[in-house]
Amino acid sequence: MKENKLNNKRSLLFYAAALLMCIALCGCLSSPLAKRSAAFGNAASLVIRDSSTAYDTVERTTYNANVSSLVLDFDDSGFDRNKIKPFLSPNDLEARQVVLRGLQSYSGDLAQVAGDQAFAPLDAQAKSLSQQIVTLTSNGELKKLAPNVSEDEAKGLATAVDTLAKVLIERKRKRELPRIIAKMQPVLERLCNLLDQDLGAKPTNGKGGHGLRDQLWNEYDTLIDNQTDYIQNNKDRLSPAEKAAEIAKLPQLVAQQQSADASLASTQQALRDLVETHRALLSPQQDATFRTRLNMLIQDGQQIGQFYGSLASK
Repeated sequence: MKENKLNNKRSLLFYAAALLMCIALCGCLSSPLAKRSAAFGNAASLVIRDSSTAYDTVERTTYNANVSSLVLDFDDSGFDRNKIKPFLSPNDLEARQVVLRGLQSYSGDLAQVAGDQAFAPLDAQAKSLSQQIVTLTSNGELKKLAPNVSEDEAKGLATAVDTLAKVLIERKRKRELPRIIAKMQPVLERLCNLLDQDLGAKPTNGKGGHGLRDQLWNEYDTLIDNQTDYIQNNKDRLSPAEKAAEIAKLPQLVAQQQSADASLASTQQALRDLVETHRALLSPQQDATFRTRLNMLIQDGQQIGQFYGSLASK
C-alpha cells in the first residue's frame, strides 16, 4: 500500500514536472515572437506616424503655390478666396488618415505584447476607430482612394479594411500572435500598397507623374514659375540687391522641390519595408533576416522623420 502511494506521488510529481516544463517551453517559444512583434510595432508606429505627414507636406505646398499666384495676379484679378483651395478635400484627407490611424493602432498593439497582459482592449476609442474604418467602405470613401482598381481589387481592399477594423477591437494575448500576424499580413500588403499608389510618382520632363508626388512637383513648378514672373515683371523697380535676393530664391525652391519629393519617395520605401518586415515576423528560422529588415525599417522612420522635420522648419 505504501509503495503504491509512493508510486502515485512519484507519478504526480513526474506529471507536474512535465507540465511545468511544457509551460516553460511554450513561454520560451512564444517569447522571441513577442519580442520581435514588440520591436516591429515600435518601428512601424514611427514610420506610420511620419507617413501621415506626407499629406500635410503636399497641402502646405499647395497653399503656398495658391498664395504666390494670388500675389502675382492681385493687381489684375484682386482677391478671390475661391482660388485658395486645398489639394484634398477634408473628407478625402480624413479617409487617408483613418487608414493610417488604423495601421498605427495595430502597430501600437504589437508594441505592447512583450508582457502577458491583454492588449487592444475593447474600449470607446478602439470602437470609434473601428467604426470609422468600416465607414470607409459603406460611404464610398475607400473607392475614391483607389478609383482605378478592378472590381476584384476593390473587394480585396474592402475585405482588408474590414479585417483591420475587427482586429482592432479583439481582446488578444501574445499566445494568439501567430494567428493575428498571419491574418494581418494580406491586410498590410493591400493597405500599404494603396498608400504607396496614392503617393504615386513624380513627372519626368513634365509628364507621366501621378498621385501626391506629381501634385507636389507641379506645385513647386508653379512656385518657381511665379517667382520667375515676379522678377521679370518687377525687374525695373527692384534695386540690384533686391533683385539678387529674389533670384536667389529660385535655386532654393528647386532644392526644396527635390527634398520634398525625396521625402515622399522615402515614405513609399518605408511602407514597402514595413510589409516585408511584418512578413518576416513568422519566420524564426530566418531571424537574421528579420533583424536586417527591422534595422531598415528603423532607418526609414528616422530618415523620413528628418525629412519632414526639415521641411516643416522652412
